Amino acid sequence: MSGILGYLACCRGRNNDSRLIKNVKEGTRPEINVSADELFPRPIIVSHLKAIFQPAKNQSRYYTVCGEPGTGKTTLIKLALKEVGRGVVYVDVPPFVNDFGETFGEAINFAFEEDVSLNNQLRRKLSGTNNESDEPKWVRALITFQLAAKAYKVKYDIPAVIVYDNVDRLDPKTIRILQNSAKDNADSQTYIAVFVSSEGSVLKIMEGNSSSYSRAFGPIEIGDLTKEESIEYLVSKHKIKEEAANSLYELAGGRIIDLNLVADEFLAGQSFKVIKQTILNITEKKLLRAQICPKQKYHKVACRIINSLLTNKELKYIKYLQFFDNDEEADEVLEKNVFAYHPGKNIITFQSQSVELYIKTEADDFGVKLIDTTPADEDNYAYAIIQEEYLPITKEPSHQHSSNLKSPRENY
Repeated sequence: MSGILGYLACCRGRNNDSRLIKNVKEGTRPEINVSADELFPRPIIVSHLKAIFQPAKNQSRYYTVCGEPGTGKTTLIKLALKEVGRGVVYVDVPPFVNDFGETFGEAINFAFEEDVSLNNQLRRKLSGTNNESDEPKWVRALITFQLAAKAYKVKYDIPAVIVYDNVDRLDPKTIRILQNSAKDNADSQTYIAVFVSSEGSVLKIMEGNSSSYSRAFGPIEIGDLTKEESIEYLVSKHKIKEEAANSLYELAGGRIIDLNLVADEFLAGQSFKVIKQTILNITEKKLLRAQICPKQKYHKVACRIINSLLTNKELKYIKYLQFFDNDEEADEVLEKNVFAYHPGKNIITFQSQSVELYIKTEADDFGVKLIDTTPADEDNYAYAIIQEEYLPITKEPSHQHSSNLKSPRENY
């Protein structure tokens, strides 16, 4: 009887392996939850992402991609995946992090109940246990993906790619384990990981894991639409006349999520005055949560930062830290989405144009002094950082030429 059970278990394991390898080969094409009427593809950025998702056979680095919430990172990544397909697995970390294991398993078509033969050495290395019942499901899924990626590399002579989207939802320990695995498998050219996040704290966690971070390529930042792109978006996707689109841009800036908000309000018949007040009300709540409004904990230090940003548009991160008594307070304010950290340049800016609009509108009550520092090239100021820091790709990337992307760290 035990021989029959062993034979059946072996068959189930082979079926699981076959599904996994086939899934890696065919790749993941996640659903794009944006209607075609509202989709704004940004082809230069999509081309960069496609190059990342098509590594050379001797690729030995993994990637970090970041961007503020609402810039359209996930949509652009899904667009690139749809065009690339083969060899790329997409894992979207769920809001309820306890479901990460199940989500990971679904992404690679892994049936946990058929998992009968995980490598014990890998299990010990990743989770510190030989007991399958004691380890998280995501560890089992990761081990299994590694084995499938090895088979894919042998068969096709190129590394597989795995994309972890919304990785900032994970705890630091899990991020480091995924990062260590990414480093080891980049070294062995087995698979290339891409970590996508909205929070600068993730990059700090990864940078602190210095040995593994030495194999990171990036960070690659996806920023807002330019003014020209924003106007085109409002005119072509929302059917708003250009004059009105210009006025809406002045309220919302190039953040897609904010552009959609003001466009919806405008198309619902709201006046510009009402739309502006809506933006100001939303932003004020954000500032209150950050405790930077008058008489709140960080108001005085925030005024000094704001005055610097109104004068220079950006602030060196090291200078930003000097405004605070300790790094913990600096991080606490930064995490409230009033100011934005741009790791590629190591600078701080306003998190969005709506924050700057609020400060300028409520300057007297807020306690800052306005001066006219409008740059001559203001129209081009909002260029997405990925467009500013990377050479445009003028032709379709191939498996052999992902190295034409240049890390910001290599620019200095």
